[in-house]
Amino acid sequence: MHIAALDRLDGVSQGNFSSFNVANYVGDDPEQVASNVESAASFVSAKGVAIMSASHSNVVHVVSDPGVALPGDGLVTDVPGLALLALSADCLTGAVIDQASNRIGVFHAGWKGILSNVAAATIRTMLDAGSGAEHLHVVFGSRICGDCYEVPTERVDQFRDVCPQAIRDRTHLDLAAGARAQVEVLGVSHESIGACTFENDNFFSYRRANGQPTGRGGLIVARAGER
Repeated sequence: MHIAALDRLDGVSQGNFSSFNVANYVGDDPEQVASNVESAASFVSAKGVAIMSASHSNVVHVVSDPGVALPGDGLVTDVPGLALLALSADCLTGAVIDQASNRIGVFHAGWKGILSNVAAATIRTMLDAGSGAEHLHVVFGSRICGDCYEVPTERVDQFRDVCPQAIRDRTHLDLAAGARAQVEVLGVSHESIGACTFENDNFFSYRRANGQPTGRGGLIVARAGER
């Protein structure tokens, strides 16, 4: 499998979207976005890209064609040459790899996605399609870290009975820690790549933009050797 955590460098977008924005809904030039998506496909040797349309849910779609998918926060495919792209500018992204078959998945999780356990929903979609948990492996991409993700105390309280592992302290959540715990319950191994999107200027960050337009990076995955 090929996996790439997308930073904001070496693309063609301009201004606030400089330069590797892969989202077509933030106000960027559509032709420049398309060029960046094509470059992202080349990173993972893919013929086409199915792009997530995140809705902060645990809805998962099985896809077979390139283009923007229906709203949801998980995508799964077993189509050769089709990459899956989850967009993000602080939220957690994850790729799910079936090491014994052609099947791959991606998911996107902000705080709502952790509460609704979209990671498990994506994994279960793959299990229902025939994958074995012992063959699955999750790769978490870049995201805002637990030290930087400050939220109201009432939001932290929502996690106490649902996913306490995501609580860093009284006013901070750690999305990756929550997702790791949810994945481990299903017996699935995991690792992380990338950096904190808020701390590292090489990544798009919705919070760092502070109300100004900004692009989206994310995580892209495809089977190896299909281009």
